[in-house]
Amino acid sequence: MPAFHLNRTKTVLPILIWVGIFLAPLLIAMLEGQPKPFDWFATNFFQTLSICIMYYLNYFVFVDRYLMRQRIKRFALANIASALILSVIDYTLVGIWMLDVYGSVKQGVFIQSSITFFIVLYVLFALAASLSVAIRMTENSYMSSIKLADARKMQAETELANLKNQLNPHFLFNTLNNIYALIDIDNERSKDAVHDLSHLLRYIIYDTSPLTVPISGELAFIKKYVHIEQIRLTDHCDISLRMPPVDEQLTIAPMLFLPFIENAFKHGINYSKPSFIHIEITLNGDTIRCYIHNSDHAKHSEGGIGIINSTKRLNLLYPGRYSLKQGSDGKGGYVTDLAVTLTQ
Repeated sequence: MPAFHLNRTKTVLPILIWVGIFLAPLLIAMLEGQPKPFDWFATNFFQTLSICIMYYLNYFVFVDRYLMRQRIKRFALANIASALILSVIDYTLVGIWMLDVYGSVKQGVFIQSSITFFIVLYVLFALAASLSVAIRMTENSYMSSIKLADARKMQAETELANLKNQLNPHFLFNTLNNIYALIDIDNERSKDAVHDLSHLLRYIIYDTSPLTVPISGELAFIKKYVHIEQIRLTDHCDISLRMPPVDEQLTIAPMLFLPFIENAFKHGINYSKPSFIHIEITLNGDTIRCYIHNSDHAKHSEGGIGIINSTKRLNLLYPGRYSLKQGSDGKGGYVTDLAVTLTQ
């Protein structure tokens, strides 16, 4: 139940009931067309007041102190004791009021039937207590669900932050290793790689703080990363990257595809054998797909902390809104097919 409707219910509903109970005798008198004695209305006033007290005793005291703590017997005894005390006070006040107004007459004249008076009052007490319990328990349940949702959100955000903190050093470690290996081969190309790496690090440090980033920035990041990897590769490595036109309205979790692309370069390249990595990113409505087909020069292409963390991030950020398929193509290649629906 939304908070607005819950607050309105717990405030308006009891008031409507009190007004209804108080006005009921007047409506009955109007329908019958017969004037009622003053004690008839006075009795109703004190009854309504007692019912209000019973309702708010349960709402503010008994439910939280006894019922929520599973102290059922104490809760029942508290209600019984309150009902007895309030009914005696109610009965006494009606009598005193009537004697002050009409003089020395017997109290029974003003209350047609004491037994009926108490039965009706106890039934109304029970209804008031039940209504109070229902509203209070619903409110407590709703607030507990909100606190639980907030706790889960904080836990998820903390876990995402931890996963991201693990992912960034992993990416940097792999890229620095690539540049280090390139230094002995070609100094100029290694300088270009360091320059491109500085752009990638600027993106990671300054642009990936939010949970999601514009797709344009993420695709530009992937393009620069593939370029860095291509610098160190020989001509016998077939590398291709195809990306869709940019949709500025859509956002995506930062570096969501990077571990899978890293994995392709890690296990798809062999300097002594023909190798290929074909990356195709497509966008269909609000669903983005990253399809990676690479030569497989490793026994376990799916391993590594990056892939594990990415799967955890997908489960946290896009639960039920992604599909991930990985495995051999049966021809010496390896396929990763990840599709993510970006909006709910």
